[in-house]
Amino acid sequence: MSKSKISILVAENSTPEIKNIKSALQSHDDINISVHTARSGSDTLEKATDRKFDLLLMKQNMPGKNGIVVLQEIIKKKLGVPVIMIVAEGEEKLGVKAMENGAYDYLTRDEVRTAALNRAVHRAMQRKKLENDISKSLLKLEKLAIRDGLTGLYNHRHFLDVLGQEYKKSSRHVQPLSCIMIDLDYFKSVNDNHGHQFGDLVLAESARILMKLVRDTDFVSRYGGEEFFIVLPNTVLQGALILAERIRNAFAKNKFKNGKTSEVVTVSIGLSSINDDNVAGADDLIANADKALYRAKAEGRNRVIAYDDKIEEGSILKEDHNRMASFNSKLETFQREIREHCIESAHNILCEIEKGLGALNEHSVRVSHYAENLSKELAMSDDDVGAVKRAALLHDIGMIGINSRILNKKSKLTGDEYNLIKRHSNMGVKLMEKTRLFERELPMILYHHERFDGNGYPHRLRGDGIPAGARVLAIADSYDAMRTNSSYSKSRSASKAIAELKKCAGTQFDPNMVDAFIKVIKKNPDL
Repeated sequence: MSKSKISILVAENSTPEIKNIKSALQSHDDINISVHTARSGSDTLEKATDRKFDLLLMKQNMPGKNGIVVLQEIIKKKLGVPVIMIVAEGEEKLGVKAMENGAYDYLTRDEVRTAALNRAVHRAMQRKKLENDISKSLLKLEKLAIRDGLTGLYNHRHFLDVLGQEYKKSSRHVQPLSCIMIDLDYFKSVNDNHGHQFGDLVLAESARILMKLVRDTDFVSRYGGEEFFIVLPNTVLQGALILAERIRNAFAKNKFKNGKTSEVVTVSIGLSSINDDNVAGADDLIANADKALYRAKAEGRNRVIAYDDKIEEGSILKEDHNRMASFNSKLETFQREIREHCIESAHNILCEIEKGLGALNEHSVRVSHYAENLSKELAMSDDDVGAVKRAALLHDIGMIGINSRILNKKSKLTGDEYNLIKRHSNMGVKLMEKTRLFERELPMILYHHERFDGNGYPHRLRGDGIPAGARVLAIADSYDAMRTNSSYSKSRSASKAIAELKKCAGTQFDPNMVDAFIKVIKKNPDL
């Protein structure tokens, strides 16, 4: 029978004592022990941090940091290495203190030379094994507490906790958040026709299909029965729609099989977003997704429906609806005028505080023109086009927080200076969110320096996970920067600027939007 192997770090600065300890440790018949040494408190802590040792046998009065101090740091860092403290004869109180601070055991100097050392090592190893077994059991219990037993997905209770946390995070950091609610169509007939065993197979396989399609950052749960729910952090509604269609197609093309039994089970899908007009909490996201799902089922199933307020308009009388529409129209006009006045005031304030920032205002106006035309080319709604225009006018407002010496620097920026520049999108959001007038525009301002390949800032979003308006601004902003003289670069011709956009399509920029922007420039060469 092979011996078990353990690695022990002996913290001792006396060579004769190290030899005595090694000799005593080698007398084990059932354990193959490898011994390593450390000769100071700092050396001991450094080697223990490597997590290569099963046990630390340490003298209390080590040079530099004494044994109690090293022990406390090991516990604080949660290194998990068992410690047996060695104290001088008559200093047993220090051994008790060591155990009070987390040591497994203590031995006197004389006991180290006896069989007491072997017993202490055995006890420490048995206790560590027991602790490891308990930790593994606790992890299994925690997993069982938050997982659905059949599908392995997160259960309903844990889903509610996560959605609540993601809603708070999204609201606090002005980040997009979308939800997908999925229902297996005619699942009752699946159970009735093929039995509950086949129904369970369909549920388990459905979970695997969903997990293959989502990102690592997405959260998939079994909501209940044949319903599933997906929480999509940092995802705008358009990105959720793309994923929902992939899910719908995957189910429509899939055959669930068990022996000779084969069945296609389609899905109905409802979507909601933190930007829905009526969302004031996580519960509203669930309610909206549920209403959209109900509409998808009512319209024939096997389809995707996103929530909007029209879903609830059926119960409103026509004349009431007309009065509400008139009120909303006038209110929107009033709000639009307030926003425009606020933007104009922001630009004026910028120039009052720092005269050299007038060029930023001019840049923002040009970016707004480019962004507006690109948005229209992309067939965005009038409301979306308006939001993109406003975001473009405000996208660099955070530059007021950057020292003008850095902004006007002609030589290459240092790493620290570039990191300061990168903060301007966050600063801009913090400045404008106080007005509570630009909720739709804030994500565009925050994310206009994200890259399509995920290497941008501040949150390294990628692809469709970047709000569409922010992707528009990225192109418009870069194009104007290339077409304009600055303290650090000369302007390029339109053809060279377009060539650079093409070169960066798919990495820095959305390739489809680059194609659309090129069409805009060709249609409007004087833009």
